[in-house]
Amino acid sequence: MRYITEIIKYFAFITTGILILFIVLMLIQGDYAINLSTLIEIPCAGLVTSIVTVFLYPSETQSKKGYLLRILVHYTVLCIVMTVMGTLFGWIRLHFGSILFMMISVAAIYAFTFSVTYITSKNDADEINRVLKDKNRGS
Repeated sequence: MRYITEIIKYFAFITTGILILFIVLMLIQGDYAINLSTLIEIPCAGLVTSIVTVFLYPSETQSKKGYLLRILVHYTVLCIVMTVMGTLFGWIRLHFGSILFMMISVAAIYAFTFSVTYITSKNDADEINRVLKDKNRGS
């Protein structure tokens, strides 16, 4: 059950990040219409990358070196998955510039997802601490 709730959480964060990136790119390019197929592809990419994230994202209990290595592996796998999906969906072509662009896009969404996850986790921890303090005062 934990995996399903984590997949749902990351799906929401990652899909939102992909959608924001698409909107920004569309505004920059002056393209104000989005295809129905793209509206289906974005959640598909979000789902696949959220599954990858649940199983590959490192836990905070690892050593610093192990944590950084897992981050690198996770990011690399996400870049590969998104390059393949981006090619299949017609978002990119397989040449250096497009792959580099996809890697930068993955990094931007990675930073967005990490930030949102950090903020929500911190808020949850603060709420738990507040409840525990209130409970201890009452005892």
